[in-house]
Amino acid sequence: MNHFTRTAVLLSLALIFQIGFNQFAQPAVGPLVNMTLIIATLIVGPLSAILIGVLTPLVAFLLGIMPLLPIVPFIMIGNAIFVFSFYLVSNKRSFIFEGIGVVVAALLKTAFLAFSVRYLVTSFVAKVPPKLVAALSIPQLYTALIGGFLAIIIGRYLIKAMKLENK
Repeated sequence: MNHFTRTAVLLSLALIFQIGFNQFAQPAVGPLVNMTLIIATLIVGPLSAILIGVLTPLVAFLLGIMPLLPIVPFIMIGNAIFVFSFYLVSNKRSFIFEGIGVVVAALLKTAFLAFSVRYLVTSFVAKVPPKLVAALSIPQLYTALIGGFLAIIIGRYLIKAMKLENK
């Protein structure tokens, strides 16, 4: 399977999680999408993972899952921060660095989204719904940590399986 195909499969997986688990909202969808972003970083690299992280909030808006368009670019940037910071910290490919990378990436993404929804989005939206402010704060930390740690566990097995497939 080539790089483009792997990226497409991972994007499809993220969208299936987003659409298929929509009724379970953030507690299920958030960790699964974040897991997919980290797995994509491990398998196809940060640029493909960022592409997935940019497309998923856009699709969520187009399908009515994300209610406010002005928030979408901030979620895209938050996903890019999550992917890129994980990549920078965990580039050593050791379990310890990957774990530290997940924690750093989750903290940075959460800080960016919490700041954005409280201070930047208000430039575009007169009143941001309190439920949305809450959803883009501390719950982001939990979903990023859960998804990130699931990804480094699952990602190890996927990478081994892909190496066997390529032999």
